[in-house]
Amino acid sequence: MDLYIPQIHQSLEDKYWPLFDAAVKKRDSLPRGSKGAEAAQEEVAKYYDLMRSEGCFGDSYNYTSVLWTLGLSWWRDLTPLCNERGDLEKENLRKFREMVAAANQWLPSRRQLRKHGARVEETGDNSLEEWHKYYHEKRQRLLAFLDRAIQLNTAVHCSM
Repeated sequence: MDLYIPQIHQSLEDKYWPLFDAAVKKRDSLPRGSKGAEAAQEEVAKYYDLMRSEGCFGDSYNYTSVLWTLGLSWWRDLTPLCNERGDLEKENLRKFREMVAAANQWLPSRRQLRKHGARVEETGDNSLEEWHKYYHEKRQRLLAFLDRAIQLNTAVHCSM
């Protein structure tokens, strides 16, 4: 699920799309696996990240999903709040924000994460502690994203 604040995201996409597109064409013109293709892929990733640097929130429908840890579902809980264009507006935006804020965040065990395909190690970036920190911070980013849309009095476009 990708959420966008169009008035923020669109200007970044307009600015970086031509550079992203050119980088993709350059990468695709080079022999796969070559050093040049690897360098070009870094450019592709750079412009993709810049296009999504503001006004955008992404959450996969897998073990990395923050909604999973909140007992919520993009399909079951968010989709019914969106209009026919896929926009989350006004009261429904506030309602979804309150759902996220009010939910008890359940943090999965090592076993549960592994069962869903996550790599969990004793220490380091994939430790259980880091996974729990990741989910907590991702919830805070989602709330900040929703708060920004509410503050701007604008809709959020939901792309499923």
